[in-house]
Amino acid sequence: MGAAAVAFGVGLAVAVAPAAANEAAGVVHGKGLGRDDWNDEGIVSASSHSYSNLAGMWQAILWADKSLRSDGKPWEISDIDCRFGPETTYSTKRWQNRYDHLEADGAVGNNTFFTAGWKMNFQEDRGTAEYQGKTAAGEYTGRNIGFVRNSAGEWAMYLNGDLKKIWYNAATFNQC
Repeated sequence: MGAAAVAFGVGLAVAVAPAAANEAAGVVHGKGLGRDDWNDEGIVSASSHSYSNLAGMWQAILWADKSLRSDGKPWEISDIDCRFGPETTYSTKRWQNRYDHLEADGAVGNNTFFTAGWKMNFQEDRGTAEYQGKTAAGEYTGRNIGFVRNSAGEWAMYLNGDLKKIWYNAATFNQC
């Protein structure tokens, strides 16, 4: 990632069957195949989990894909503040508009998470994943995000070398 480099850690994965999300546990969670972990998570939006590592995770996806802000410029790594405010809502709607099957409502729910999850490259045996950013035209951006799923099924993300669990109700990344 240069200014955007991502390092991978090693975690342990896996169980056999997919798990339903447990938002009450407070962290993005799953087991089995990683691709199905995100499509049953809780909503993140301006009114739900709006200041959290989950909001920061979504902002990192917007950054990786070089999604445009309201000023017409792509997201910068410094724009990630774990706050799902008007700029994140705007960019989320633009991101959702890339896909015919998504409603561009500015909230990240099951369908939007599902779409992002299917863009991940998983190494199931290591419990790691990488989101490789692509523009709306489908060109790789060179902006990647590293993720780890530990043996308990809890997901964590690297943000500027800072590995933190993806909490629903806490913003613990150093830049947040």
